[in-house]
This record gives sequence, structure tokens and C-alpha cells, in this order.
Amino acid sequence: MSAGMEEPTTLSPVERQAIILEKVNASGRVVAVDLAQEFNVSEDSIRRDLRELVDAGLVQRFHGGAVRLVTPALDFHRRETLGTEEKQRIGRAAAAAIPEGATLLVDTSTTVVHFIRQLPPTLSVRIFTSSVDVAGAALDHPLAEVTLLGGRLSKFTRSATGASAIEAVRGLKVDFCVLGTCGIDDDLILRADDLEDAFFKKAMIKASNKTLVLASSDKLGQVATHEVAPISVVSQLFTTSEDSSFLERIREMGVNVETV
Repeated sequence: MSAGMEEPTTLSPVERQAIILEKVNASGRVVAVDLAQEFNVSEDSIRRDLRELVDAGLVQRFHGGAVRLVTPALDFHRRETLGTEEKQRIGRAAAAAIPEGATLLVDTSTTVVHFIRQLPPTLSVRIFTSSVDVAGAALDHPLAEVTLLGGRLSKFTRSATGASAIEAVRGLKVDFCVLGTCGIDDDLILRADDLEDAFFKKAMIKASNKTLVLASSDKLGQVATHEVAPISVVSQLFTTSEDSSFLERIREMGVNVETV
């Protein structure tokens, strides 16, 4: 066999693509060089497979591989019913990291709502948030001082957005900001589905001494439309993911990772 030609394989491209699709849906992402070794074919063949899966609307490409399709955005109440036990574990672990007297800048996500509910009732904290759901949960805490940041309310995020909300955040300096995320992509970038939410998260990070990110396992390797910030700005990541290689890459960026 001449140099550069592939070794014979028992799988057709269609069969390979079916297996690749299963891998993407199971783990969230695949890497072309790993697939080439696994199937004993060239990376060019894998790239063709991935292009065909993209063209069929089954996966999304990133440089070097593919990820699951971003699912259509669910409204807040529907998201709140998904993965409740997982979100409670993440929220409980993150809440345990908050010291007495801390000031918190908290964004909107269903996982973050669970974080608020898991704060110990004897903990005195100040909470700033643009989220009506986070504010409501925080009001049930016996010792929390709660400030709701104003602005135009988004029905998707159920929080204040726009210039006035961002300006309110720019006037703050807090100990921690606590963020949910729509995804951490393969380039280790925090991402958001909503443009105004992405801008708001950026302002939150800048106004905080430390940034905590709460991410369920499905968010790692996930792609969302708008870039927020590189993972290196994060002080600590709380997650249920067991993807050791992905988590190790995050640790190499200086992030303290806690799996729960």
C-alpha cells in the first residue's frame, strides 16, 4: 500500500458516521484526531464524516472536532424541572464555599437558584441580583440582605437586562460573582445563548474579586452563541462532570475545579 493511503477498514463511511453521532450524543463532543486513531483512517476521512453530519443537521463543528447540537432554548420554568438533583448538589457545594459576611453578585440560572436555596440559614450575606427568581429565593433566607438591580426584564432570562442593569453592576465591587453558564466550549470559553446576558455576565465578572461558575455536566463541551469570557477568569468551577481530560484542561488554566 502506498504512503498516505488508509489501512483497510471494515466500516463504511455511513457506519462510521452513525458511531460518531452516538459518541457525540453520549459525551457531548468528539475530537477528529482521536476518531482517526480509533477507526484507523485518516483525519481527512473523519473531517469528511463530520462535514456530512453537519450538513445533515446532526452535529456542530468546532476546530478539531464536533459537539452536540445546541438544543432550542427552554423557558426558565421548564429548565427548572430538569436535572434537579444534579443542580442541588452543585448548589450545595458552591454555597459551602461562601464565607460569613460575603457580598455576592448573582446572575440568573436555575442552578444558581438552587445555590441560593442551599445557603446556610445562619450565614449573613449581601446579595445583588438582576434575577427576579434569585431575588425571590434570597428573600426567603433569614439573614440575607437582598438588592434587586433594575432594568428592562427579559422573559427568556427572567432578569433585568440592558444598559441600565449593566451600569448598576459597574458601580459595584463585590467579593464573589456566581454565574450559571449555557456552555463551556472546547476552547474553554464561557458562552451564553442571549447577547444581553453575555454582556451582563462580563460586567459581573469585572465587578467581582472572585468568580464562581456552576455548571451541570451537559454544559461542558457545549457551544452557545455568544462569548462571555475565557475560563481563566474563573476562580472556581463547581460541576458534576466526570470528563477528567476536559476538567484537567480547565485546571491547567488556573481554575479550582470541584466535582460533586
